Amino acid sequence: MKNRLISSLFISTAAIFLSQSVMGGEFSVDTGKRPITIGIGALHKDKPYEDYDNSEKTSAVPVVLYEGEHFFARGSTIGWDFMDSDAMELAVIGEFLGDGYDSGDSDFLNGMSDRDPSFGLGGHFVWKPENLGFKLAAVTDVADNSDGTQVRGEVFYAHRTGDWMFKPYAGIIWQDDDYNDYYYGVRPSETIPAIGRTAYSADSDINYRFGAVAVYQKKTSPWMYIGGLRYDLLGDEIDDSPIVDDDSELTAILGVAYTFRK
Repeated sequence: MKNRLISSLFISTAAIFLSQSVMGGEFSVDTGKRPITIGIGALHKDKPYEDYDNSEKTSAVPVVLYEGEHFFARGSTIGWDFMDSDAMELAVIGEFLGDGYDSGDSDFLNGMSDRDPSFGLGGHFVWKPENLGFKLAAVTDVADNSDGTQVRGEVFYAHRTGDWMFKPYAGIIWQDDDYNDYYYGVRPSETIPAIGRTAYSADSDINYRFGAVAVYQKKTSPWMYIGGLRYDLLGDEIDDSPIVDDDSELTAILGVAYTFRK
């Protein structure tokens, strides 16, 4: 019990800072090594929950990037690749999952149990022969929160011009019933029919994702400037939840980071 409590506290604390870097993995599209790059960004995430407090939508977040011989850190994702070439990458990954809420984030959620951010383990495959690429990733929660699984498929196009890199992308995200029910379900003990908070159990479903990232860094400068925008269209299993009042989620980030070159 003590170990589980310590683990939960560690995951929750780390997730407050790390899991919010939801687009961190999308900043890094290079092959080869990258020195450690550390910075800070302002993240706006408009979660779809009923009466979600505006004060909870924007927060300061870290930006962490590193590409070593095999180990890498890309925002909210860390990993170890055992196949990496100019055309493809196959890796085991650990990923902070930034979904969830505190019951105090919304008057409508008041009295519900918190749904904590979590940590998933899994793997990904990236195919990037030219500018156009494809990524398939799957992670399962191992922090004993949702115990759910998320599978993502993404097509992206990385374009470089001068000191700029632009990366538009589109994808689909499948989330199993454990994942959706934990973050969007309502337990019988949490119901308040008078305000419309009825019991709800969510099944698995698919979300659709569209976004773009821009990065500016002069070759002679250690400073990197980052901007990103992401739009998620949520599946019916999420949209039908009584604690959800929107079928989409918008995320934006602006950040600056410093590259520690030798």
